Amino acid sequence: MSTYAPARAIALQRTAAAVIQAAVDAARDTLGSDVAFAAVAAGSTQFPIVSATGVRDPRWSSIVVRPHTGLGGEVLALAGPMIVADYATDARISRDFVEIVAQGEGLRALACVPLLGPAGVEALLYAGAHAEGVLGNRAVAVLEELGTFASVGLEQIRARELELELARLRERERLAGELHDSVAQRLFAIGAVAQASRATSDLAGILDAIEEIETTAAEARRELRETLMRLHRDSDNLAFDVQLDGELRLLENVTGCTVQVLRRGTPQRIPHHISRLVIDTAVEGVRNAAKHAHARLVAVEIAYNERTLWITVEERLVAMSTEPPRDTSATGTGTGIRTLRTRAERLGGSLQLTTLSTGRAVLRLELPYKDSTAE
Repeated sequence: MSTYAPARAIALQRTAAAVIQAAVDAARDTLGSDVAFAAVAAGSTQFPIVSATGVRDPRWSSIVVRPHTGLGGEVLALAGPMIVADYATDARISRDFVEIVAQGEGLRALACVPLLGPAGVEALLYAGAHAEGVLGNRAVAVLEELGTFASVGLEQIRARELELELARLRERERLAGELHDSVAQRLFAIGAVAQASRATSDLAGILDAIEEIETTAAEARRELRETLMRLHRDSDNLAFDVQLDGELRLLENVTGCTVQVLRRGTPQRIPHHISRLVIDTAVEGVRNAAKHAHARLVAVEIAYNERTLWITVEERLVAMSTEPPRDTSATGTGTGIRTLRTRAERLGGSLQLTTLSTGRAVLRLELPYKDSTAE
């Protein structure tokens, strides 16, 4: 099988959604399967089906894969490929989607592989057939190869977006530097004219000095206004990413706790009041993990879909601890958490602090943000 054509088709895409669709199309064309589809991460445990080809049942887009639900749920749990000969009867998978997959769409054989990225499983790629047992090891191998192409394509898109954001940041810094130099020069000129006017008693000279000061001040205001407008047109998300990374790096230096930032989905433009709440939640979660749990590694995961933003702060185990077991009775009612929860609820979201059976705490913020304008 030649891999050049599908690899090229995937590599030419310029958005994450287009990369996934290209991988789905290539899977069906290469395998000659009846259907192919993909589920993409929208949060740490939710993978809605967002792309499909050959599917006829209108309920298909309502499927949301979670760990241990259906075939994809087992692939999520294993982080490895899996294949079933008859979806309706295979005892290894749950019955959550049998009515849609097996009865509605009439699929029997189904193969699924994970697409891996920096944050773990980013998507699930499937191929399906109406006949039993027709998808074997070759189907898994093809899907894994296409999944690799798609993962590389997604990483290239992220790299391009980062390059653009860094270019914007450099432009912002250049404009800020120019503005500082220009305004400083004009202020110096205004001061010099004002100083010179004190040494003369000539009314005409004083009026000329006042007029020159007014002209210089007007030019400074115009230049300031134009530069601020150019700065305002830059990406709001750039400021968000820079602030988040900056505050977390500062917290690392203070606490000695390493913070790993993971991102899922396509970043969206975030209003300032929401970005501030997200940053405050991340900082509060990391600070608490370092202070109360003596955490050495904390993961901050940010996930986007079209209308919702999630952030999860979770301690990660890096070694066996010799300390006694920690008190797991915390319910997240500290002053910092209460304040953040109130802010989240005012924006129509939620903030939850839960404690796992291992004693590790997980702080999770969920916010609607697409049309949010509240302060």
